[in-house]
Amino acid sequence: MSETDVHQKFNLDLKNNILDSQTKKRLKNLLTNRLRDSGWTNSVRKRCTELVNAEEKDKTKLGYLMDNLLPYGRENIPEDVKIELLQQISDLLDSNIPSIEET
Repeated sequence: MSETDVHQKFNLDLKNNILDSQTKKRLKNLLTNRLRDSGWTNSVRKRCTELVNAEEKDKTKLGYLMDNLLPYGRENIPEDVKIELLQQISDLLDSNIPSIEET
């Protein structure tokens, strides 16, 4: 099997088997719950309120909030949440994608 064929098979397996809607939903729910439980969600809400209160209400634009909230949100995701989600994804890949030697 050529390298191109291996890549195509990998992409097809990924799309068909791993990234099905149930798997995505499970990972999304895990992330949502862990962020909420860690206090991250409340922290982002508080930061949003601070940004809105710091600006005149009629001048607060969605773009302004997004420009200020996205970096804040990304930087403040707890490390244990990142590690847990990455481990779940790694386990999923390990259990669903055959090694290159098997193809």
